[in-house]
Amino acid sequence: MDTVKRIAKRMSPKENRKSYKEECSVFLSHRKKESLWERISIWKEDVICIYQRLRYGYCYRDIWSIDQWFLTVVPNMIHDLRVNSHGYPSFFEGPEEENIRKWDRILGRMEFLFREANEDTCRKKNLYEEEHDLAQEEFTTKYGMFGEKLKTEEEIAREKREHTHRLYMMSDVPEYVEISGKWLAAEGELREYRDQCLKQGMELMTKYFRNLWD
Repeated sequence: MDTVKRIAKRMSPKENRKSYKEECSVFLSHRKKESLWERISIWKEDVICIYQRLRYGYCYRDIWSIDQWFLTVVPNMIHDLRVNSHGYPSFFEGPEEENIRKWDRILGRMEFLFREANEDTCRKKNLYEEEHDLAQEEFTTKYGMFGEKLKTEEEIAREKREHTHRLYMMSDVPEYVEISGKWLAAEGELREYRDQCLKQGMELMTKYFRNLWD
């Protein structure tokens, strides 16, 4: 890609840092909900991850969920490229200002799609999430995490003989069937939406992959 210098003012590093929406920290000890002792106890692991990222560019914690790492880090990189980019793909035709705006829209669209593909940053949420959580809490209180209190004596005896373990879910109890069904249906729609966003984002990345540099 032959780059053409932008006329637009480049964002300062300070302004750019403030515009990030999601973090993928090397640390586990930065979370405020943990006690000081708990943070100290995992300090050594943080140091190991810092070393691994400095030497290899990634750490073992990133490997735990490469897909989540990608959907967290890559949108931030694309965002940074978009707000600080000095040029655009050389095959764009048209006036310079129009090409700059076009490239900005493409990068912005790519960033948006990857953020929408991430469950944590997706703007769409399950409308039944709160109701489902309350029902799940009630179910657990009444019947146990996996419905242990629903088992009959015959079931318990059979499990001991056959070395099996029956798990009961909310959908197995009539009073929770409706909310369970609504929540599951909404989750299916959300997964389909996020998968579609991921597919479109990957298509854009594939098309402009060799142009993702500044």
